[in-house]
Amino acid sequence: MVNYLLLSVLFSSITVSFFKLFELKNVKTFQAIVMNYVSCGLIGSMFADQTIFEAKVWTMPWYGYAVVLGFLFISIFFCIGLTAQKLGVSVSMVAAKLSVVIPVLIALFFQGEQLSLLSAIGIVLSLLAVYLMSRSSQSTESTTVNKQFFWLPIVVFTGSGAIDTLLNHLNRTYIPPSTADQIVTTIFLNAFVLGVLFLGFQLFTKKETIDGKSLIWGLLLGIPNYFSMYFLVKTLGQTQQASVVFPINNIGIVLLSSLLAFVFFKEKFNQLKLIGLALASIAIVLMAL
Repeated sequence: MVNYLLLSVLFSSITVSFFKLFELKNVKTFQAIVMNYVSCGLIGSMFADQTIFEAKVWTMPWYGYAVVLGFLFISIFFCIGLTAQKLGVSVSMVAAKLSVVIPVLIALFFQGEQLSLLSAIGIVLSLLAVYLMSRSSQSTESTTVNKQFFWLPIVVFTGSGAIDTLLNHLNRTYIPPSTADQIVTTIFLNAFVLGVLFLGFQLFTKKETIDGKSLIWGLLLGIPNYFSMYFLVKTLGQTQQASVVFPINNIGIVLLSSLLAFVFFKEKFNQLKLIGLALASIAIVLMAL
């Protein structure tokens, strides 16, 4: 389980780093997001034991969940970007990362999981760490909060939590007999179809033009993105403690992505961020115990 979790954190952190590269390379983020699902689908098809390109996939009992998750994947990505633009990056980060509360509470109260005292303390510390690290960037942002968009963080928080919750439900209910490859690949391809429809509408209304560079970057983004989700699902398949997996996964991504930003993008760490990183490290140790 530990190996799968570490790989999920690694590939997720690489995925996050891609978005920093997009800013430097002037990549059109939404077009890259749509194209990344092409890579995800192709890689998943190569690794899957059974092909998903057949009609019987549509009749699987989990296919409805795959459609919902495909919609959530593409729409929450979009909402996170919109939240960052309208309300600030710190707000979008808090909303996305604190959403770990949702699958944890559902696992505890509705799926019969039990939590040790150390794990409970670790979860609380992890939430505090993410909040402090998100707040740390606020001093460098001069964003005026527009009350018109107050609903965006709520959507990001709820949608991100719903994604983790549904993934955990799929793992508990449908794997096996279905495999992680088959389900994850189907979700990604559904997200691609929905993204193409939305992008096509933008092209038709002349609100967008195709950028070849963004499409290529999107194909590259899909490689770590697929494996981040694949190894998360594999991790859930190795344990019934989703209430511990999700906090460790989220805070691990924050730690490693912050380290990558420091090393490769020369991002500065202020006092709040350093305190957050310290709390995050303690939280991981407590939850691992």
